[in-house]
Amino acid sequence: MTGHRFKALLILLLLSAAACATYHPLPLDQKAEAQALAPPDMGRVTLEAAQIHHPLLKPVHLDVAKGLTPDELAVVAVLTNPQLRAVRDQRGLAHAQVIQAGLLPNPVASYGQDKPTGGNDQGTVTAYSTGIGFDLTSLLTYSLRKEAAKREAQAADLDVAWQEWQVAQAARMAAYHLLALREQLPLARKGMEEARRSFDAMRTAARAGAVSQADEASARAAFEQARQTFLLLREAHTRARQDLNQMLGLPPGEATPLREGSPLPAWRDPPSEPALVSGLSSRRLDLLAFQKGYESQDARLRIAIRSQFPNIGIDLSHARDTGNVVTTGYGVAISLPLFDRNQGRIAYERATRRQMYDEYQSRLFDARAQVAQIISRLDSVQRQLATAEETLSSLRTTAEGYEKAKASGAVDLVSAQNAQQAYLSQAMAVASLKAERADLGVALEVASGEYLPADAMGGASPKGGDRP
Repeated sequence: MTGHRFKALLILLLLSAAACATYHPLPLDQKAEAQALAPPDMGRVTLEAAQIHHPLLKPVHLDVAKGLTPDELAVVAVLTNPQLRAVRDQRGLAHAQVIQAGLLPNPVASYGQDKPTGGNDQGTVTAYSTGIGFDLTSLLTYSLRKEAAKREAQAADLDVAWQEWQVAQAARMAAYHLLALREQLPLARKGMEEARRSFDAMRTAARAGAVSQADEASARAAFEQARQTFLLLREAHTRARQDLNQMLGLPPGEATPLREGSPLPAWRDPPSEPALVSGLSSRRLDLLAFQKGYESQDARLRIAIRSQFPNIGIDLSHARDTGNVVTTGYGVAISLPLFDRNQGRIAYERATRRQMYDEYQSRLFDARAQVAQIISRLDSVQRQLATAEETLSSLRTTAEGYEKAKASGAVDLVSAQNAQQAYLSQAMAVASLKAERADLGVALEVASGEYLPADAMGGASPKGGDRP
């Protein structure tokens, strides 16, 4: 009979071991490095972009052959950005904690034998004892532990979505920077060429004694400044292209799939400050994640309070002594909370909850202030841009007039080139203000937690560029 019990216990242990997880290696070898550095498979990305699930980003249909709009690149960045892979692993850790919280403690089983080995052992039998014990205290906090882990997992999901949203908006902003620089570079190149022609003409005139050496030096300085401006913009263009490639998971030297001619958003009629501030806590994904984290911390405080009650353990036993007397019994163990009533953990969890409460209020206040500041700055840039465009129109008319006058001999070459240079400088200033307006628009979307409609951006994207 004893042998059968031992075999049954052995079989139970083997079955328990069979249900355990097994180890699978994940080496950081050359193959892993090659996979990490390989460019994304755009065919796979196209399929995923059409099926993306995100609180703010919508599915888009990509046509890589025609190039991608900034809005489409935002979705691509979410799917291909290497840093987001590690961010998404946080979600896996949180969901693993949900699984762990849903598990009850394992019962403790015991088995022992005592064989008579000396003395008067006539009529004796081999004694044995079996027992099983279970910690009942864990049942008191079981539901709260599951709730805390569930809220933490929800917070992790929202935090990942928030970081994906930030990467998407950063990619849009980088694309806008690149578009603005593509618009400014030809202007800077033309300005440099005009300054060179003006300097050459001034140098020829100086050699003929028609102008002073100071006039020639001034023309040289203007040319050097124009050339420096062009070189800086060209360097900024290269850097912006590489930054966008990095966000998209592309090699630095690969061509950026940004569609030529994609317009910068005009933001003609952005929503008002009260409209964007209203409901801010229910839109901003980081605030929603913080709310779930706060709920998880509140559950942890309740766990700590409930854990101050005595620990209770129960044991069931079945035994036979050497006199062949069989007994069945039970035992109960209770810890007496005379000194440690979990005061330290309760105080810690309560203080942590209070800290999170105050931090949430601070974040909400900062978010509201950010929206107000960005709207104020956007309004200021809109006014500056309106004035700059009026000045640009006037300078264009002046430059065209000087060009016609130069052809008829009414003005000299230097005067016409100076008028053209003034127009080009103002055109670059207008392009810079448009780029700043686009940046502020993206920043407003991030701060308000809302993807604003196309009409607020000043028109829909070009055909084929669905908005995320």
